[in-house]
Amino acid sequence: MLDQLTHSPHFYHYLYLAVAFLAAFNILEVLFLLVHKTRMERNEIRKEALKRRVSTAIVTVTDPAEILPEPSDYVEYAAYSEAISSVLESFEGELAQRASGLVRKLGIDSYYRSMARDAVWYKRASAIDTLSAFRLPHNREFFLAVFRSEASADVRYRIVFGLSLLARGSEDIVAISKALSSLPYLTAKYTEDIFFNIITALKLAGKEEDFGKFLTAIMNDASIRPLIKRDCIAACHAAACERAATVVKRYFLTFKHEPEILIACVRSLVRMGNFDVIHEALFHPDWRVRLTGLKYAHLSKDDLLKDLKRLLHDSNYHIRVNAGQALARLGAPGAQALREAAGADDKFAAEAAAYALTLAEAAR
Repeated sequence: MLDQLTHSPHFYHYLYLAVAFLAAFNILEVLFLLVHKTRMERNEIRKEALKRRVSTAIVTVTDPAEILPEPSDYVEYAAYSEAISSVLESFEGELAQRASGLVRKLGIDSYYRSMARDAVWYKRASAIDTLSAFRLPHNREFFLAVFRSEASADVRYRIVFGLSLLARGSEDIVAISKALSSLPYLTAKYTEDIFFNIITALKLAGKEEDFGKFLTAIMNDASIRPLIKRDCIAACHAAACERAATVVKRYFLTFKHEPEILIACVRSLVRMGNFDVIHEALFHPDWRVRLTGLKYAHLSKDDLLKDLKRLLHDSNYHIRVNAGQALARLGAPGAQALREAAGADDKFAAEAAAYALTLAEAAR
């Protein structure tokens, strides 16, 4: 067929037509991109101008809804939501109340609630993110209802994040935890952020002790994954949830065979100023737990000199090195123990001690 085409008397006519068609297509494509770019730039300029107007109205007018027009398209709703979210993130009290009131009075939350039911998943995700930024308590029930009917895991993760900003008690936290456990485990950072948000929300509500109640409630709950329990403890460390110290110690005593939970417990308790579990951590079979204990051993009021000297002879290289550094941080008694170990028959302990002494001398 190709031979017939090339030998046809009309071959060059067909070729010229094809070239002309491709040239026209390319020109139209460039024009389309230029028009689209211009339109996007104009929308961005319009959005930025409206954002400044909304922010100014919230700051300067008692009832900004009286002077601001109702949003009518996607660009205007985006401008309003971004301006309001910025105010809510930066201010509290009366200004935050004005911004929240604007969401309800202008129907902005209704718009994004409607979008949260859209057929396209990324539009639903965007709507949930926006509603989460508003932090309106009445959205809690809406989020729970959407979570039950939502098919996309990506959107469900966002719903859980939104719920974490609205937690008001231990029952809310249990519901969030069960929702998390029903989803594939994402990352430790995501889960820790969820519980960090919860602790922060509880502190603002004056109910920080409710997180301790929640930790107690899920301690033996098999429906809550151990990884999620670990991330709860890690969030206590990040948010300095001091009122949960007692239950965190109970976790340390209960989950002897879960090294990651034990590590999170040690870190959280140290952040709270509690060093009760350091001694036991130094004797744990898992080297990672021993290593965590070593990092904070010099802060403990207990006499751990003998334990640290013993760990210089540990079978794990990282433990030996960190035991030497922990001894160096103890001052004169630790330095004396290192000098003695540097001349010991155990060459591994001697090397670790000599290395710690070298670092200590270089730091002077």
